Amino acid sequence: MLYRLVRPLAALGIKANYQHIFLSNVDRIPKDKPVILAANHPTAFIEPCILACFLDRPLYFLVRGDFFAKPIFSFLLRLLNMLPVFRMRDGGFTKLKNNYATFDACSKALKANKTIMILAEGRTMHEKRLRPIQKGTARIAMVALERFPDLEEIYIIPVGVNYTYAEQSRTTVMIDFGEPLRARDYLEHYQEKPTLAIEQLTADLSQALADRVVIIEKEASEELTEYLLRLHRAENPLPLFPIIKSQSEPLFAEKQIADMVNGFDLEKRQSLEASAKQYFDQLAQSGLVDETVVDPRPYALFTFIFLFLGFFPFLIGYSWNFIPLRIAKYLADTRVKHITFYAPVKLALGIGTYLVWTLIWGAILFINEWYWGFLWLSLAGLLGHFSLYYQEYYQKYSQHRRWKNLNDALKNEIMAARKHLKKKIPRQLTV
Repeated sequence: MLYRLVRPLAALGIKANYQHIFLSNVDRIPKDKPVILAANHPTAFIEPCILACFLDRPLYFLVRGDFFAKPIFSFLLRLLNMLPVFRMRDGGFTKLKNNYATFDACSKALKANKTIMILAEGRTMHEKRLRPIQKGTARIAMVALERFPDLEEIYIIPVGVNYTYAEQSRTTVMIDFGEPLRARDYLEHYQEKPTLAIEQLTADLSQALADRVVIIEKEASEELTEYLLRLHRAENPLPLFPIIKSQSEPLFAEKQIADMVNGFDLEKRQSLEASAKQYFDQLAQSGLVDETVVDPRPYALFTFIFLFLGFFPFLIGYSWNFIPLRIAKYLADTRVKHITFYAPVKLALGIGTYLVWTLIWGAILFINEWYWGFLWLSLAGLLGHFSLYYQEYYQKYSQHRRWKNLNDALKNEIMAARKHLKKKIPRQLTV
């Protein structure tokens, strides 16, 4: 029940938090079959929330066992379809024994054709890499097949989760679903040599995930890759709507860029990075972004009309949302100690504080019999969302005004630096 109540509110919060959410190849997930979604883990818990909100089925999640330490948390998490998985550092062998109950629950869920989501890396880190895949996914599948021999198949779907900026709001999420790995293909090997079969299935899953995750192999290549990704995004702007999209092209274009940089030798990387840094430093000193240089045309009369007519609705929406979202930001800023948890906690707090804020005003309206005010509550929520787009539109307008006011010599210098940089980039993109 709690899962169904939370899901639509979380979906609205996630849509407000991101400009674009790409869910590609969702049709690879079998319907009415036992499914394990095995995903990489770039944030603390946003990717499970996204899949729970926008896939057409309820999900069951495996979550770190230490989150269940307090009875009230354990009760609430289980109402949200979450099951604990204990690691050695969560309490040694004593806690590890508790995983038998979780494995049993997973087996029963798969027997009932449910969908389980596993964060297969086992730990989270804000970086464009794939960490070693844990063996738990393979073990759960094999245990279920052993316990229920009549299970026709268990489908393990590799889910590549990618963020343009995992720690920021109003950015892009790109999630791609791979071809299913069929657990029965490994069962005979498992019955003969369990350890080797588990390792083989885990290795195959790792490769399938690597094929749909943006991976920067060396830390020294991160800055250059980010520069090239910014150039690519500026030249390939995404339409505002719909927020939820099914294309895989944006993900695989970014993956190609990272793969290209991974193939550079040291001399090539350092030379290109120096040119890129020079160009982006020029932009920063002028208060510009690359999108403005790519398309420096000033906005038409429509821009002024929109900004003028939209200001009052923007002011209402911004003011209405200011208090709950400011509280959420303050709590995240003061309570979250690690960057990995900042964005997810801020999002969750924002949804929570906005819900409380709305309920308080709903109660005030109801007690005073101001029933007309419920229409205002709905309108205020829409205007809050509108205020996000208004601010972003205004920022673009300001960028074009800033470009227009630059002297011609500086404009030419910036454009020449970009042209020089582009000439040094190998033309390898095919997406």
